[in-house]
Amino acid sequence: MADVPDPDDDFDLGDDSGSGPDIDVDARRYLRLAGIAIVGLFVVVVLLGGYHQVPEGHVGVQKSFGAVTGAELAPGAHIIVPIKDSVQDVEIRPRTYTMANQRGEGAEPQRADAVTVQTVNGTTADIDITVRYRVQRDNPSRFVSEWSTVGQVEQRLIRPSVRSRLRDEAAGIQTSEIYTRDGRERLGMAAQEKLESVFDDEALVLEEVQVRDVDLPDSYDQALNEKEIAKQEVQQKEFEIQQARRERERREIQAEAEARVIEIRGQALRDNPIVLRQDYIRGISAADKVILATDDEGTPIILQTDAQGGGGGQTDGTTGTTGTDLNITTGDNINATGGG
Repeated sequence: MADVPDPDDDFDLGDDSGSGPDIDVDARRYLRLAGIAIVGLFVVVVLLGGYHQVPEGHVGVQKSFGAVTGAELAPGAHIIVPIKDSVQDVEIRPRTYTMANQRGEGAEPQRADAVTVQTVNGTTADIDITVRYRVQRDNPSRFVSEWSTVGQVEQRLIRPSVRSRLRDEAAGIQTSEIYTRDGRERLGMAAQEKLESVFDDEALVLEEVQVRDVDLPDSYDQALNEKEIAKQEVQQKEFEIQQARRERERREIQAEAEARVIEIRGQALRDNPIVLRQDYIRGISAADKVILATDDEGTPIILQTDAQGGGGGQTDGTTGTTGTDLNITTGDNINATGGG
């Protein structure tokens, strides 16, 4: 009967009844691994949330549960307490804020946001202006406490201050002056003085205010062009008149000079009549017949040059003879041949 199996052994199911403790061990192992994974993930999240990189040109303003603590972080890597602490980066480099009439330009690229003003003549004009400013390097925490972001400063401080000051200044400027260099400088100086006064009480530094352009209505631009064309035409007429006046003066001076020459020549001939007689004799051609003088009885003496002689010989004005044959005729028909 020793070989007969014990009924209790069959009921024990061998080692099957021992699988219960093994299952508990595996479950505990899985739970432990899951807990480690959760803790690791939490640590990673904590570490990532506690790391902050402050970029160059910025200062990190530390906050605790959203409130500024006054602590400031220099550019570089920093570890903070996650969830509790946070860091806001504030740019301390110069910034530009532009209000432009051209879409796609300035702080509001989707629309034209130039400052519209009205001159003393009632003409409207759009002023393009650029403001260059920066946050104080030694006081970014105050800036964050008062303004939070630069966008708030631009919309709530810079823009309304510039608009009000430009409108007040433009109301005392003539339309014909507002677009000139002096007019733009006057507007820019007025805007700069206004911003300097409001920046004195803020953690901000004003670098420069520049009026970039003054855009007048098309009708006024056309009137200016027409006025400029008329001005140029007047200048052209004045130039032509001046040219005509100079030409008249030149002719008068030339005529006076010629008259003076004639006067001097006439006086010289009166002082030297022999010169006039010589010139007259030289001008006699071979076919000329000239009455030279009369004798004591009033009879004219006619000198006729011989056509064959060519009339080109030299004549002595004092003797009345030439190098060619001459026919001298008097009232008694006396013929003489001059042979030199």
